[in-house]
Amino acid sequence: MISGAGLPARIAQAAFLLACAGALQAADAPDWTFARLMAELAQVQTSHARYTEVRRISMLKQPLELSGTLSYSRPGRVEKDQILPFRETLRIDADKITVERDGRIRTVAMRDSPLAAALVETLRAILAGDAVGLGRLYEASVRGPREGWELRLRPREPEVTAIVNEIDVGGSGSRVSRIEIRVQGGDRSVMTIEGP
Repeated sequence: MISGAGLPARIAQAAFLLACAGALQAADAPDWTFARLMAELAQVQTSHARYTEVRRISMLKQPLELSGTLSYSRPGRVEKDQILPFRETLRIDADKITVERDGRIRTVAMRDSPLAAALVETLRAILAGDAVGLGRLYEASVRGPREGWELRLRPREPEVTAIVNEIDVGGSGSRVSRIEIRVQGGDRSVMTIEGP
């Protein structure tokens, strides 16, 4: 027969033991660092997701809202297929940027546009988990746990610093869910990436 008098004491003891076990587990868990984040992102071979992007530009009265799909294939092919408010496809492959809009295709070598190349390389390096590439372009810091991390990037290169103030990337594990780019002068772009 179980006595009702000792039940609250046993519940309190069990709760204490569970709390201690949780604290020990948290103490044993390694810190979530830039190196660990990049290693996890580097495991992704391909991804395909829907995105929405809101661009707040001081010259426009209303924010510009864009949406479409974003695809990535290792080692560094990125395709952004915008559907709204107009059709446009941006492909990044090797050292070329190709933009297709209104039936016209324009290809630019990244070496001919250093600023565009830096922003393109940023996106590609984030998706690829390229710690060396990001470290060359940005001072990087990571905060938060694996399940809700934030990566903050501050430009090192003077050409990029003249335009980009800061880039914040958020996600969970190997999944990037948000990219916010803040530029000098207060304009910014926030891309939200939905799961597959």
